Amino acid sequence: MVQTVKIRKGEKIIRVHFMYNTDLIDIMREHGGWWFKKEKAWQFPIGKLTEVYERLTNEKYNVQIIKLEEKPKIPKTSFKMKKQEPFDMFKNPDVVSVGGTCKKCKQHHFIGKDGLCVECWSKINVKK
Repeated sequence: MVQTVKIRKGEKIIRVHFMYNTDLIDIMREHGGWWFKKEKAWQFPIGKLTEVYERLTNEKYNVQIIKLEEKPKIPKTSFKMKKQEPFDMFKNPDVVSVGGTCKKCKQHHFIGKDGLCVECWSKINVKK
């Protein structure tokens, strides 16, 4: 029984597909091919097509040449996000303060609805 070898021809490369055979692997290495793991095929530059084809037909393999369908490049699209209103945590009546930067002392503390930390709020609102 004669083994079938498929050669997929692209614009710049060819890929050779076949069932595992040590004789074919030796032929691929002799002609300078390399293993393309993603498609499980041997890959050559396009200039090696006639050389590889003639060698395989001389060795009595059934060779089929198929056009290599290359995936079209999809242009990148940009998406514009809709402008959203800032989330107001103080809408919830259970929220008293949240972590943030105080407007007056510029320190990171728990701040109230007015944007002031407890220390700055107490300096302003507590009478001495």
